[in-house]
Amino acid sequence: MALPATMKVLGLVLGIFWIILIGILSEITVEMLIRFAVSCKARSYEEVVKIAMGRTARVLSEICIIVNNTGVLIVYLIIMGDVMSGSVRHIGVLDQWLGHGFWDHRKLLVLVVMVVFLAPLCVLDRIDSLSMTSAASVALAVVFVVVCFAVAFIKLIEGKIEAPRMSPDFGSKMAILDLLVVIPIMTNAYVCHFNVQPIYNELEGRSPQKMNQVGRITTALCVAVYA
Repeated sequence: MALPATMKVLGLVLGIFWIILIGILSEITVEMLIRFAVSCKARSYEEVVKIAMGRTARVLSEICIIVNNTGVLIVYLIIMGDVMSGSVRHIGVLDQWLGHGFWDHRKLLVLVVMVVFLAPLCVLDRIDSLSMTSAASVALAVVFVVVCFAVAFIKLIEGKIEAPRMSPDFGSKMAILDLLVVIPIMTNAYVCHFNVQPIYNELEGRSPQKMNQVGRITTALCVAVYA
């Protein structure tokens, strides 16, 4: 969701280059992680960290994973609230469909989403159980990208928006500071490493080579959708 902001800072050419570069680096680290996990017979990311760096590092890595996932979940709940209930800048989906009422109350909607949709998914034991919801999320992400691209392209042809900048703007201190924000957004877009081991454990006919193939296909898909 924050990638358009990084493209605004970097410009199209450098932005797409960074999307591809970070994707390649992420895939390389995933393959290194799988190779090490298989060699030391670790069944989780935390076990890999413990074997490589000790018990203290394992605890710290678990804390970081919890903080990261909590932060991401909060961001997505805010986005869901904005989309369904609206904000000061736009009308929510439910308000457009059903009119204003208790059903488009922001806090109630977020609570319903958490209890009815997210909580049942969180109690599933196997990542394999999320295959259908994951496939749906990827399909919806592609639809979202296609719609945004079509709207932006039409507005560009009609002259209602400016053409995107091709290169970064170094004309002010603020622009240079904005560049520092780009790195965590770009790297966070490819964070999947603590999910790699559970997926590998449930992979049918698992082998490092097969998992590497899965990782490469996934990374290529992410690079395409992000770009």
